[in-house]
Amino acid sequence: MCLGSGARNANKAAMRQYKYQLAQRERNWMNTLAITSVERVQYEQTIDSTNVGLQNFYGDLQGKYGDLVGQAMQANEEAWNNYLKNSEGAKLAAAGRTGRSAERVASTELGQFFANQSRTAWLLTKGKEQLTRKGAEKAAATRAQQMQLFAQNSIIRSPDIAPPRPVLQNVGQAAFMDALSIASSVATIATGIGSAGTFMKGLGGASKAAAGGGNLGLNTSQLVARDTLRYGNTFPAGSF
Repeated sequence: MCLGSGARNANKAAMRQYKYQLAQRERNWMNTLAITSVERVQYEQTIDSTNVGLQNFYGDLQGKYGDLVGQAMQANEEAWNNYLKNSEGAKLAAAGRTGRSAERVASTELGQFFANQSRTAWLLTKGKEQLTRKGAEKAAATRAQQMQLFAQNSIIRSPDIAPPRPVLQNVGQAAFMDALSIASSVATIATGIGSAGTFMKGLGGASKAAAGGGNLGLNTSQLVARDTLRYGNTFPAGSF
């Protein structure tokens, strides 16, 4: 038996478990870093895609507004041509009627033309407002999506708490205690052997005395009958 082997083996097992826990902690942390890196790349790509999508939406709005402006200009050209062709004031002026009545007719027609153009300009302004509102809503939705992505990726990750270092046993003290235990056991065995030898010697003497017809060293005059023994008041009556 190696002295202190129990403490030494316990220390080895504790250190082996401690190193395993450290290795597992490091492996988990490396996995977390790898996953976090992938999430950051996905976050940046998603942010870029949302920005591109928003710019494309703005481009579509600009295209729609440009179409509205083009339609308004074409309508204006057509209305102007119709005004020039169908103007009663122009016809009166061509016929030589240049009085106040002819001027009033021409002024009325010109006012009606400008009123129509003002209506077209108002519709164009309202269309621009609607497109602008859609752009703002899209920008707000894109911003909310980006903030949600940022919240999901802004968590600061840290490794797990390191396992406590094991408290090792004192091998020297354990060896000393093992030595004491062995010594105590040896002393107990030696004491038992000595007592057994004495007992055997006593048995040998008794056998010789019996073989010689002796009384085993007993004084028969001192023998007392059992019925005559008095035990005093130590035990209750009737105990024997």
